[in-house]
Amino acid sequence: MTEPMIIRWGISGTGNIARQFADDIQRTKGAALAAVCSRDLARAKAFADRHSGTTGFGSLSKMLASGSIDAVYLATPNSAHRAQALDCIAAGMPVLIEKPMTTSLEEALEIRSAARESRSLVMEAMWSRYLPAVGAARAALRDGVIGTVRRLEAEIAWKQDYDPQSRFFDKAQGGGALHDIGVYPISLTRFLLGTPDTVTASWRAAPSGVDISADIQMRFGSAEAHLSCGFDRNGSNRMLIEGDRGVLVLGSLFIKAGGFAVYPSRRLADLAQPGGNTLPARIRRKLLGRLPLPGTSRHDFGFEGNGLQFEIEAASRAILQRLTEEPGNTLDDSIATLRIIDNILARPPVAG
Repeated sequence: MTEPMIIRWGISGTGNIARQFADDIQRTKGAALAAVCSRDLARAKAFADRHSGTTGFGSLSKMLASGSIDAVYLATPNSAHRAQALDCIAAGMPVLIEKPMTTSLEEALEIRSAARESRSLVMEAMWSRYLPAVGAARAALRDGVIGTVRRLEAEIAWKQDYDPQSRFFDKAQGGGALHDIGVYPISLTRFLLGTPDTVTASWRAAPSGVDISADIQMRFGSAEAHLSCGFDRNGSNRMLIEGDRGVLVLGSLFIKAGGFAVYPSRRLADLAQPGGNTLPARIRRKLLGRLPLPGTSRHDFGFEGNGLQFEIEAASRAILQRLTEEPGNTLDDSIATLRIIDNILARPPVAG
């Protein structure tokens, strides 16, 4: 590990999420980008050339052996996560794995077993958990800002044209709505409300057999959560939490929330913060977001960049402290989310 207190990160992969990570690491403390690898050396070098002080490698093994990095971020396709994570663990290298950690519960359990044996940090990159707005909303809920939570609703859905060769619909590439986007509301709901008492769900299949959409119901004592995800539509992409004394909204797009608002009623929350990206919804949010609505409080936690800087800082801090897990995002927690997805997909799909 390097001194002084800077973690030198290497990225495996050169796609869009890798570019976001490379951009956002410039906004962090305690972290710097040092290397990138790809099976295509030319692509790795081209990526590295855009970031000062970064070296390109033609394979993960060469990057791991270079001595130039202290940790790896896996920005590769879902289907590659297991093998690459195990390679990093075998090398004693801390690893941050882009969500979903793996494409199956079995693979995640294998990674956890290897991580515990090696005692090097392994963490899923569930970056939304580290957004300042999400952390502040969690604290506000625990402080009783809306009283006793009764209901949570969250939808995340983006229309994707069907293509059996795309990563969204190809099982071999880890496709399916639950793993790709449904993991967000499941993980964040558990982060905010805890461990569910019961989970029921249904899913619909794309022609390729992977899930194109899913609806999930969770019960937390007297509270219930209704979650949905899909590639078959454009959704509200909003999270709304009702209590007996008010309503808290993480607006569209809730996985990248730059703030939250608290309203005295569901009616006012729906009026001021409708979900979706339609023109009327955007206009209402813009106009009503400026008005001093009675009983309403707004909490701004805006940030520059893509929002990955907060998870980078958390992972880097945990590595510097020589932790084997980041306390707010443990492997057991990631596995619990994958177990829910695995159990849902073990059921036969519904028609339509």
